[in-house]
Amino acid sequence: MASWKDLPQEILGLIAGRLAIEDFLAFGAVCTSWRSAATKETYNAKSKALWLMIPVGNGTAEFFSTSRGRIQPVKLPGCRVQPLSPPQWILASRWGYNHRVSRWGHEYRIFNPLSQVGIELPSLAKLRHKSRLHLLKMRGLGGAPRIHRIALSSGTSSSGDYTVMVTICRDLRLLGYAIHRSGEDAWTGVSPAANLRRSNFLQLIHYDGQFVALDSHNRVMTLDERECRMQLRLVLGQTFAGYPYLVECSGALLVAWKIWSQEDGTVEQVRVFEVDLEKGTQEEVESLGNAALFLNGNSAISVELDAETCLPGIKPNRIYFPGKKDEKMHYYSMEDGELETYSDAPSVYVHGATWIQPDF
Repeated sequence: MASWKDLPQEILGLIAGRLAIEDFLAFGAVCTSWRSAATKETYNAKSKALWLMIPVGNGTAEFFSTSRGRIQPVKLPGCRVQPLSPPQWILASRWGYNHRVSRWGHEYRIFNPLSQVGIELPSLAKLRHKSRLHLLKMRGLGGAPRIHRIALSSGTSSSGDYTVMVTICRDLRLLGYAIHRSGEDAWTGVSPAANLRRSNFLQLIHYDGQFVALDSHNRVMTLDERECRMQLRLVLGQTFAGYPYLVECSGALLVAWKIWSQEDGTVEQVRVFEVDLEKGTQEEVESLGNAALFLNGNSAISVELDAETCLPGIKPNRIYFPGKKDEKMHYYSMEDGELETYSDAPSVYVHGATWIQPDF
C-alpha cells in the first residue's frame, strides 16, 4: 500500500495550494516530500483568508484568522503599527534615542508577521539631496519628522533587493518624499512633479513595478526612480465628498471612492474607477467580478474569491469597510448598490483593527 508521503508532487502541490495559511504551514511540516510541495510559489495569498491585526499594547498585536477563528499574539518591533503596500507587511515604529545620529526620534522597521522578517529603516535625519525637501521645517519648532505614508517594492525577502518610498511629515505638515534602497544607509530626497507644488499623498502603493501615488488634488503620479522625481500621469475627473483608495485588483489599478453622507458623515456609496497609467485615462467599474475589496483606514486590499477561498460569509463583488460611528464591519454591494452590516464579521473586530494579507 502506497504511503501518503509518496504521492506525486503535482498532487501534493494542488492540495497545498488550496489550503489556508495555517494549514499550509502545517502541511509543509509533515515530511520532506510535503515540505518540497508547500513552497512559497505554491501559496497564492490573493485568494486566501485575511487576518485582522488588533494592537493590544506593550508592542504586541493579536492576529485573528478569519478562516480558522484563531488568535495568535505576535511581539512587534515597535509600539505603533500601520499597514502598507504590499499588504503582508506592516510598519512598526517606536520613539527612542538613535546613537548613530545622536538625536531622539522615531525608529522604524518594516515587519512581516508571518515570516518574522524585519527590515530596519535608516533614521529620517539621514537624508541625501536634502534640497528636495522642506528642510527648514525639519529643523524648526514642533515634533520630530515622521513617516506618514509608505510603500515597499514587491518581492522583498530578507536577502533580496528592495526599495521603500515614504512621505515625511511634521505635525501633519508635509516635508517631502524620499526613497531608501537596500544596501544604502540613508534616504534620498524625491522631487515633486515638474511645475507642481508638493502635496500630501492620500495613497501610496507599489503597483506593476512602480510606486504610484494619489494626492489631495486628485492627481495620480508615479515615481521615476532614476531621476528621483514624481511624474504626473493623470488628474481624476471626479471629486466626491469622501476618501479615495488605490488598490491593485486582478492586475488592474483601481481607485475606490468611499463617499460620505452629507447628513451624518457615514458611508452612503462606493464608486470604483479603473486607471490606465499609460493612456492617462479612467473608466468607471460596474462590477468587481469574482473579487472583493477590503478598505482599512488609509489602505486597501483585494481578494480573488473562488470555490476554495476560506473567507466565512465573504462574497464577491462587494466592498467591505469599518463603520465610522460603530465598531461593526459593513459592505457595499456593487451588484445592487445596497449597504449592509457584515453580520458574519468576527466578534473580535474592534475599532482600530486592520486587515492584512498574510504572505511570505
